[in-house]
Amino acid sequence: MIGAGPAGAVAAAVLARGGVPVVLVGREGDEPGYDVLVSGPAREILRSIGVTVDDWPVYGVTIAFDANTSHAVPDAGYAVVDSVVLRETLRAHAVRCGAEYRPTAPAAPHVVLAGGGGLSPSESTGVSCAGRFSGPDLGDRVVLRMLAPPADDPRGQPRCAWLAPAPGGCTIGVSALGGGGCLDEAIEALAEVEPRVRDCVPAGPEVSGPLSCGFSPGSAAGPGGLRVGDAAGLVNPFTGEGLSGAVQSGRLAARAILSEVDDPAAARREYERLLGTAFVGYFETARHAARRYHLAWRVLAAGAGSEHPFYAKGRRAVVLPEGAAALAGAEPLELPPATRVRLLPFLAACDEVCLSIVRGDWPFLARMFTADREEKLLLRPAIGFFAALTAGGDRPARGDASVAAAVELATLGALAFLGPAGTPKEVRGVDWESATTVLAGDYLLGQASRLIAEAAPDLSWSFSDWLGELAALRANVVTTGAGAEAVFASLFEFPLRVGAALGGADAEVFRACGEVLGKLFLRTEDVLALRGERTRLDATLTDLLGGRISALPELLSAPGLTAASIPPRAAGVAVEAVRRARAEFERFRGDIADPGARTTLAVVADWVAAPAIA
Repeated sequence: MIGAGPAGAVAAAVLARGGVPVVLVGREGDEPGYDVLVSGPAREILRSIGVTVDDWPVYGVTIAFDANTSHAVPDAGYAVVDSVVLRETLRAHAVRCGAEYRPTAPAAPHVVLAGGGGLSPSESTGVSCAGRFSGPDLGDRVVLRMLAPPADDPRGQPRCAWLAPAPGGCTIGVSALGGGGCLDEAIEALAEVEPRVRDCVPAGPEVSGPLSCGFSPGSAAGPGGLRVGDAAGLVNPFTGEGLSGAVQSGRLAARAILSEVDDPAAARREYERLLGTAFVGYFETARHAARRYHLAWRVLAAGAGSEHPFYAKGRRAVVLPEGAAALAGAEPLELPPATRVRLLPFLAACDEVCLSIVRGDWPFLARMFTADREEKLLLRPAIGFFAALTAGGDRPARGDASVAAAVELATLGALAFLGPAGTPKEVRGVDWESATTVLAGDYLLGQASRLIAEAAPDLSWSFSDWLGELAALRANVVTTGAGAEAVFASLFEFPLRVGAALGGADAEVFRACGEVLGKLFLRTEDVLALRGERTRLDATLTDLLGGRISALPELLSAPGLTAASIPPRAAGVAVEAVRRARAEFERFRGDIADPGARTTLAVVADWVAAPAIA
């Protein structure tokens, strides 16, 4: 391990725990300490290898775009840790696990390059700086202040100023591609959100360093060694955050070596494969925004003032170092082991189809189709499709994964069109929010239709009818304010119905189960929103009602219902509606002949309803 920072130390610890002799190469330094942000995913990785992280203070996260547009991100949090403490903690843990720490590198069959601090000027794509400040108590949240590039510059680069609470003051930092970022600029930008920042005074030296955002799986797995962390360019240009990529890539490099201890070339290929899966979309999106495609940044800025589920998910996908589990916003499904064994290869094939379509044109959407399925299995349309498909007794046929992928793409496209259109806001003559919604939604629906035509042409009419039904149902919701349950019933029933039709099972029985599941999902969203808890759609009660994505107006017989006019009985009515839908689902589920499908759908229904009635 050339480099004893977080990425190298994590890789060394994982390898040593796996019984592989490992040397961690580094030198004692006297670099000044500064506070770093340790994300939830990074803490989970460190916890999984035995590092004690629960003593670190964790703060909520707010993403701000200007003085009037900020979003508190549900269930997201950063720990704030001194950089020197973090390095020494991880290095000491690697040594306890069995790694040898020394200043020089011996000859070894496997080499991991973790020395991001030594980036050459050609490898650097920007600069990051941070400093500690004393002053007033600025609250208990980490603030990420996104700095929009000039509206008249299509090549404008992403920049981000950030503020983290600290005893007696705070830490302020800024990252900027192409250079030019400074703490004075960060303070002024943050002051728009928190004016008291201007009262802070420096309490230590400013620390700065280069950023590299030039990640690609192939260049990170070259013959000279496996590059991890900053050395691999795993820094998010939107925020400058690189610690999450460092610890994740360090663990992936160790896993690749453990799988091919006797074959370094095979380990490089495995590492490239693991990187391509783990980081698809996230860094491609950032690279597009930083180098060629200004569209990704405009998509982010376009939805700055919107809490529409499509934009709420998009912000998390682009800005935060989260995986699909956090984007789904729920606990994993606990399916029986035998079902998982059959299901996981099918989901992997489905993901490959989806990724092959979206990663080039809409890369930030690609993160919706990636997950570490060995660790977490999340609810998605393909699971219900698979349960119905195999209920007829046959194994999935060639092309079935493409049909499931088409359904998932269409579902995401439909999500973009939920609710009424927003108020037009033009930048350089373009209403980016509306344009993004139409472009993304139409693109996904068009690609889904193409997949169906290629993989299962006999289903083309059924698929077209379904899309037409969704459009009509949405139009009814927009014009009358009622009928949201019918939209979600349609979204949930079609995967089950078409899977049953392909597999030779009773399509009508599965249709009935799916329709009730859709109603159950929406009613549970209402219960969560009424309690002020995070919903699976990342929408508040105001957003659900304003976007007409709620069953409450019909359940309460109150057209035009708003969050301000919610009656006291609403919570009880919503919970009881969930209970009724769960009982109705059980009646339909009893008509399914296949025990495996009955079990899978019971787990799905429990997952959907549990937050409301557990």
